[in-house]
Amino acid sequence: MGYRSDVVAVFYTQDPNEFPSIKLFIDENIPEWCRGDEYMSTFVGNHDIRGIKFTMSDVKWYPSYPDVKGFEDAIDKFEKLSDGGDKWMWEFVRIGEETQDVEERWGDHSHNLLHVVRSIESDV
Repeated sequence: MGYRSDVVAVFYTQDPNEFPSIKLFIDENIPEWCRGDEYMSTFVGNHDIRGIKFTMSDVKWYPSYPDVKGFEDAIDKFEKLSDGGDKWMWEFVRIGEETQDVEERWGDHSHNLLHVVRSIESDV
């Protein structure tokens, strides 16, 4: 795992009636440190997808850190509540400093909203 990472996670639904429940879950389970406007935003996508997106850049993301463990525990709880169903979906991507340091996880029925893209750029 790289020293610093960029992390993006999304929690979402296609059922507009489920969004308030997801929002309540986030309010009750995601650690307070990452619930501010700096990290968290709501979104509406294609096919009535509604959700909450977390974006954290240049963060020390080690599972032994209490803040990170709290976020990871919330993902685990969310996954258990979704229980393979198609109402609550989630995705998580972490990119570390090292080229091969990429972690991708998602729940059943996810819509692949998050993508890792690598490119080579040149000035010549």
